[in-house]
Amino acid sequence: MVLARTFKGVGGLFELMLGLPLLGGMAVMDSGWGIASIMFMLHAVTLVMSLQHRQSFYGSAAGIVTCLLSAVPIAGMFGHWITAVLLLLSMVDRYGTGTVGRVRRP
Repeated sequence: MVLARTFKGVGGLFELMLGLPLLGGMAVMDSGWGIASIMFMLHAVTLVMSLQHRQSFYGSAAGIVTCLLSAVPIAGMFGHWITAVLLLLSMVDRYGTGTVGRVRRP
């Protein structure tokens, strides 16, 4: 469970870096789309781990979609921003079920 949260945090921080105007796009293109494929694999692994531990998975799913849409310059930038926010919110989610700030009832 801790590993899934760690992957969400790492993915969120990398998504923030990739969402930087011009710099993120140049990093992706300079790597020959290698960074995008690594992020796709990271999001896929995080998605599987989140589903296994019954945690929120919306950030990882958004990350997979963002990796596929990152070829479109402006859409990719906004996609990286949205994915970063979703991943970081799901990381700090206390129970991992999308109940940030609410009390979970047994």
